Amino acid sequence: MLELRDVWKGTKSKGRQRWMLAGVSLSVPAGRRVALLGADRADNRSVLHMLAGVEHADRGAVRRVGMPCWPFGHRKFLDLAGTLRQNANFLSYIYGVDAGDVAAIATELSGVKLRKGKPLRRYTLAERGQLALGLTLALQFDWYFIDERLPRVAKSRIAEIDSVIAHRMSAAGVVWATTNPDLVAGYCDAGLVLDQGALTFYDTFEAASEAYQKLTAGRASKRT
Repeated sequence: MLELRDVWKGTKSKGRQRWMLAGVSLSVPAGRRVALLGADRADNRSVLHMLAGVEHADRGAVRRVGMPCWPFGHRKFLDLAGTLRQNANFLSYIYGVDAGDVAAIATELSGVKLRKGKPLRRYTLAERGQLALGLTLALQFDWYFIDERLPRVAKSRIAEIDSVIAHRMSAAGVVWATTNPDLVAGYCDAGLVLDQGALTFYDTFEAASEAYQKLTAGRASKRT
């Protein structure tokens, strides 16, 4: 479960405070595939990161039951001065899993040719991204978070990576942020609609999509 209690989260622009979330209280049941629908991609990302725990709320409390994953594509969990095995050792200590298994799975899924003793910072940016994804998929989390798109991988590895992602997410809850409901239609079974400081949970994706489309259509008509 994800639970928000009187949560406020904002941003400042030209000295003005703008609230993305203004006193939001709600809960999201465990195991649901939830579309986070909002018209502003940056706001969606910020709220998604807050739900995942990689950003903090300005006020209020966010409670996560189960083990949340950092959003796909997020790399700040990496110690770039360490090797892949050293990063695997750290994750094994935090999450109580076998370091050897984590390193082996990450190596296989990344497709990166490793060199003994080579720190992650000495790999290319693309290689670091693949190693980060490999380490992420080496662990089973209770919540996964996606910002618009699944991670980009080499064409030769798409089928394997997609299969592993689907397997991991089948045993977890998912929050998928997007400005386009069509992207997640048929996958998500519930929704969160973000609008002008409010965040509303809908028990079906169809209800969330309908509410979001009414909001966006209303704004479009005001501009014409």
